[in-house]
Amino acid sequence: MKLFLIIMIMFSFFSCMDGPRAAFNNEFERANPKVKLPYSNLIGMYVLDDDSKKRFHIQDTVKMDLQIKKDTSLVVNNYLDLNDRSLLNKSLQSKLYYINDFESIYLGLFNHKISSSGSLGIYYRKKDRLLALYIYISPLKGQEHGDYLRYIKVK
Repeated sequence: MKLFLIIMIMFSFFSCMDGPRAAFNNEFERANPKVKLPYSNLIGMYVLDDDSKKRFHIQDTVKMDLQIKKDTSLVVNNYLDLNDRSLLNKSLQSKLYYINDFESIYLGLFNHKISSSGSLGIYYRKKDRLLALYIYISPLKGQEHGDYLRYIKVK
């Protein structure tokens, strides 16, 4: 009986997840801070992936993208209101700051209307090593977990 109890407790620990399953899946891995990732590799256009559109009930025809520029600015087109998750059909800009000191990697925002955490998570898609940016959206009142919008870099 003790063995059964221990197995059940271990199973419950391993089945716990930090956030919703759809946002963190096995196709993506967090960028390793011990591997150099120059800011110049982050520059470019990113589009919202289909999985994020489904989870946030955004029509397929809506074009949501973000662009990181050389001058450390970020432009987001068609973004979500963090308070009620409604789609806002306008652009929003922010300055960025980037830290990669081989112990941590951080892409921070000065405009907190874009992400609840004030930063962008940097990930790679495993199959083709394309960069992906995760934007954290805090939970709505009465919800247990927040969620992420995932933007994939366009080649």
